[in-house]
Amino acid sequence: MIHNWDEIKDSGWDNLLLGNGFSTNVWSAYSYRSLYEYSLQHKIEPVLCSKVQAIFKELQTNNFEEVLKALAYAILVKKSVGEESDEYLTLYKTVQDNLFNTVHAVHVNYSAVKKSEIAEEIKSFKKVFTTCYDLILYWATFGVLSRHTIADFFWSSNSSFDPEDTDLYGNKSGFYYLHGALHLQQDLKGKVSKLSYTSASLPSKEEFSYQGNNTKVPLYISEGTSKYKLNKIQSNSYLTFCYKSFSEISGSLLVIGHSLDEDYDNHLVEAIRNNKALTKVAVSIYSELLDKDKLVKELEARLYRHGLELVFFESSSYALINDSVKVQA
Repeated sequence: MIHNWDEIKDSGWDNLLLGNGFSTNVWSAYSYRSLYEYSLQHKIEPVLCSKVQAIFKELQTNNFEEVLKALAYAILVKKSVGEESDEYLTLYKTVQDNLFNTVHAVHVNYSAVKKSEIAEEIKSFKKVFTTCYDLILYWATFGVLSRHTIADFFWSSNSSFDPEDTDLYGNKSGFYYLHGALHLQQDLKGKVSKLSYTSASLPSKEEFSYQGNNTKVPLYISEGTSKYKLNKIQSNSYLTFCYKSFSEISGSLLVIGHSLDEDYDNHLVEAIRNNKALTKVAVSIYSELLDKDKLVKELEARLYRHGLELVFFESSSYALINDSVKVQA
């Protein structure tokens, strides 16, 4: 059964997981189709060469993750049979960097984001996790809500993350960027810090490259499979902390705008299913999906655990993924 949000909202929800469906609802330019078309039209660097475009075409997709998955398997096969994979590694890195730079290029304007409306929906959760790269959530929370009520763990020197200093005090809500974000960066030793942007400006591309005196690069996870995403997460102290925190949440979890795709996000499904302290999960189902019942059955099978109650509801019935926060392109 797929509910309306009003039917389940009073159950009490402790934790929130936001997926890309949240961002694309706010700003449609974040859809993979829009990103791919923009990248080609504006020749976003590193430019998607003819070979990469041929892969998109052959797979009949605009989904960057699907292309990254195909390239990841090609690299695996090449290595397995003892053949050189350098060309495929280069193509893989090109697609990753192009995706990040295109998200940066099409980013919604600060003034257009309905920050107060988003913050109003967010503020009641104890912990908020997101796999979105953009700054919408950051702007709407740290630009609106009191710093005495929220925290993102970047309170050490130079707005850096210290894995030995992660305790939340009082009733602060914690914010966790599971796959990195536009405003997060890491240095050559893997130390993570944030660029503080609560105004209309975005981090410049110059801040995201090893050039001049800059020794920091953006922190974002866009690997082609869930396994590779988890490997990348486990190689970084901040991302490991976020994933561990997600794996240890208790009570209830609301999943918004996230498909929990078996190929790309199974590490999140496993974290939910294996966490016995989690007793109830509600997942939004995209209202325009043609076969919603099929998706519900698939998610029920993959998330099933004795003692875990699963609830599904229409995405259009919840404020964070309906027209109330949408920005007109």
